[in-house]
Amino acid sequence: MTLYQITFTINFVALIASLWLGMYLVTRNPRVPTAWLTALTLWSLGGLFINVLLALSPPPDPAFRPPGLRFLFPFWPSGMPEEGATAWLQGWSVAPSIAFWHHATLLMRPGKMNLWRWSRVIFAYLIAIVAIELQAFTQILFSVEGGDPLYLNSLRAGPLYSVFGIALIGLTIMSIINLARSAYVAPTEIVRRQLMTLLGATVFTGLIGPVSLVSSGLDLFPMPMVVMSGVLAVFVGIVGYGVARYSALVEKRTIDRDFFYNLIGIVVMVSIYTFAAWILVFAYQAPNVIVIFFPLLGVLTHTGLNAASIFLDWFFYRGETRRLRANLHDLRRLAGESENMKILLEQILGALCVPIKATYGLILTFEDGTARQTAGFHWKSPRLELPSSMLSADDFLHLTPNHFPAPLEDAALLIPLYIESEQIGALVLGRPTNGLRYAHADLERLLYPSDQIAEALFLSRQNTERLEKVALLANEPPVVPTRDFSIPVNVVENALRNLFDYAYLADTPMAEMELVRTRMAGGKKTHLERGKTVQAIMLEALEQMRPGSDVPRDPPPREWYPYVILHDAYVNGKQNRDVMSRLYISEGTFNRTRRAAISSLARALVEMEHPS
Repeated sequence: MTLYQITFTINFVALIASLWLGMYLVTRNPRVPTAWLTALTLWSLGGLFINVLLALSPPPDPAFRPPGLRFLFPFWPSGMPEEGATAWLQGWSVAPSIAFWHHATLLMRPGKMNLWRWSRVIFAYLIAIVAIELQAFTQILFSVEGGDPLYLNSLRAGPLYSVFGIALIGLTIMSIINLARSAYVAPTEIVRRQLMTLLGATVFTGLIGPVSLVSSGLDLFPMPMVVMSGVLAVFVGIVGYGVARYSALVEKRTIDRDFFYNLIGIVVMVSIYTFAAWILVFAYQAPNVIVIFFPLLGVLTHTGLNAASIFLDWFFYRGETRRLRANLHDLRRLAGESENMKILLEQILGALCVPIKATYGLILTFEDGTARQTAGFHWKSPRLELPSSMLSADDFLHLTPNHFPAPLEDAALLIPLYIESEQIGALVLGRPTNGLRYAHADLERLLYPSDQIAEALFLSRQNTERLEKVALLANEPPVVPTRDFSIPVNVVENALRNLFDYAYLADTPMAEMELVRTRMAGGKKTHLERGKTVQAIMLEALEQMRPGSDVPRDPPPREWYPYVILHDAYVNGKQNRDVMSRLYISEGTFNRTRRAAISSLARALVEMEHPS
């Protein structure tokens, strides 16, 4: 592959990635200023990739260019299309992206935006504005040197190039300082690692400034554009994904499944548009430049659907309905991975109950013949657990007073939650404050959201069942020991809590295992040595629960949960909240998984004592 093809491919992929990642950030975090600023950073970097692509495949002769093109792209220097292919390299400026990223890193720091921070933000934007104006209408920063657009040296540095170069390097250094300080005071280890990743990407990309200053400003050596574009492409990927994960961490959720699902959709969509563009180029002699802009329509189409639906909701729905629709959309998207589903369900339940003036609302899910309360609105009584048969129904039911026993004696409406022919839960509403039963219009507005809630509950249940199956397959032995020997789970748990107390371990029932006696034979037989042997055996059993040899990514896959919980909590001595933060799980899920993991560890010890 030639240098031309490599340069074109890297810039094309980076352009698509910058546009998509920016759209992903703002559609998933529309109320987070950091996400918007990062998106603006990525979109601004996309302008640099367009510069290179247009220099490699310039538009047709000016005679065939629409006269209004200048008004669509005002940042391009005037008269640039007539100066040749190399002139397209001086299109969009790098200054805005540095200013946006500097602002974003300031918002990541703890504390409020004080006068000093705002003055730095304003100064950065002033530098960016001046750089754009000078580059668009003068040749003080750059002028066309001619030559090969595959090299940065095709642009000759102007008299103010070094001044602005040093200013932009200074802004980059301040961004690095902001990220370093944020990482230093990060509340959890996983947030700290995420900030350190962003810090590393910023440092790596910041090297472009000094290199380009030496290469283009002093003209000491030719700098291939592919090197500059490659470094920026790495920054786009790391920062786009990193900020998306950072925003999710702040909101206590994960994005992996949604992110890669969206990525696959983008790849398919862009591939279709790119293939169509090449057909037009080869079959109908369309200009090559459409290969650059045509696939961008695929990104805008795919990522803009969600934003368009939210925008249209403002015209067709009232405020509470807009919030309900947005929450339902998030519920379906995050049901498979969000541990804060209860909070989202309660928000949806509130959005349903307030407009129809329900005195209270309940969402109950069925499990093993029992209906358990999952979410509640204005519910004052203790959490409910009822026989699921009491709430079984083929369709919605208007309830008469005392249809259910206390505390549901004043329930007025029951809507069953079905997935195909299986009822997986129920929505129960108390009587309305302005009547005895709900009107038909009120019922109509409840049916569609109830279907969405049922689907999300079903996805969540599937996810939980899958986690339990994976944990069993990963940790439970395929053959149960036949000998009459067992270790109580509470004994193993107490031993884990005192894993480094050798005296305690030597007094536990596990010290009487034949395996301990065998390993103690012929060696030191002190009390503490016996405790050390028990500890070594427990650590060996724990390593047997390890799903693989490679260290998992963060967050680890679900099959690693039992091992990670026991290893981090008892071997490394981490706080439970830190382990939960690393795994993105709630306290309830943590406790359930920990109990199952200790039981599996007890089985592993039994197998070691009596191998089959």
